[in-house]
Amino acid sequence: MKALWNRMFWRANLLRYRGSRRRVGRSWAAGESGQALFEFAMIAIPMSLLIVGIIKFGILFDQYVTLTQATDTGARTLAVNRGAGTGPPTACSMAQTALDNAATTLTTSQINVSTSFPSPDTSTCSALVAGDSATVEATYPCDLQILFLNLWPSCQLVAETTVRIE
Repeated sequence: MKALWNRMFWRANLLRYRGSRRRVGRSWAAGESGQALFEFAMIAIPMSLLIVGIIKFGILFDQYVTLTQATDTGARTLAVNRGAGTGPPTACSMAQTALDNAATTLTTSQINVSTSFPSPDTSTCSALVAGDSATVEATYPCDLQILFLNLWPSCQLVAETTVRIE
């Protein structure tokens, strides 16, 4: 009976004092209280730079695709409107308008468009000849500033399309 009583008393005391027992091994007083915070700070800064860089690259890629598609639209408009003549809406101005309308997500005032004609016979938009080629080139400034670091201050997105005049 005495053994049973000792076992019951030991179990009751064990349950009562279980939470206050000291940890075995390392204690919290060893100076490791800020270790997790320090490790988080060491990883958070490079990870945030990486995430912002990925987002910035995605935005630049979207702007490049938009500029390329707008240049294709402007060149196609130039190719099919050679008969616009010398009146106020020349083929080049129609191509510029089509390019600006196609670049919906870009700031149209920052798009620089140039039209060139590689063939020696054609030198202006009013003298387009069927079968000649025309090149429409558009540039757009890109922003590569990540937080306070400007990686490439003079970055330009360039899209070029060459078409045959119809």
